[in-house]
Amino acid sequence: MLISAFLVPVVVTRMSTAGFSERELHSHVEIDGINYGVFDKIDGLAEIPQNGGDNSVHKVTFRRDFVTDPSLYLWAKNVMHGRSDLKDVNVVVKDHDGEEVSRYVLRMCQPLSWTVEAANPALGGFHEKIEMAVQEIAVY
Repeated sequence: MLISAFLVPVVVTRMSTAGFSERELHSHVEIDGINYGVFDKIDGLAEIPQNGGDNSVHKVTFRRDFVTDPSLYLWAKNVMHGRSDLKDVNVVVKDHDGEEVSRYVLRMCQPLSWTVEAANPALGGFHEKIEMAVQEIAVY
């Protein structure tokens, strides 16, 4: 009896901590319906006022390690050379089950720079970084 009284609180404590753990979220980028894959880090979203709060332009930086996802290089090149208009960029946040949690629409984006460097040539990985000028943001 004494052993079972001791084990029940331990088991309940271990099970209850899972209910308070953070949900694993992933952010991927879509432009014109094309999914450019998951980005590991996105800086600058919090500094942009929602729904046109001011007339200034803000910088957002996307970073990721990628191997198979399409690169943003061709999109950035076409816009920077005037072959394409400014685009709305969707940042879609999903949980580990693939359910959409939120969506940020970065309006009238202009790429400022794009870089890629080899992360580990033996594995074929790369670090991709793109900086964009964003005029406004809407959150859904």
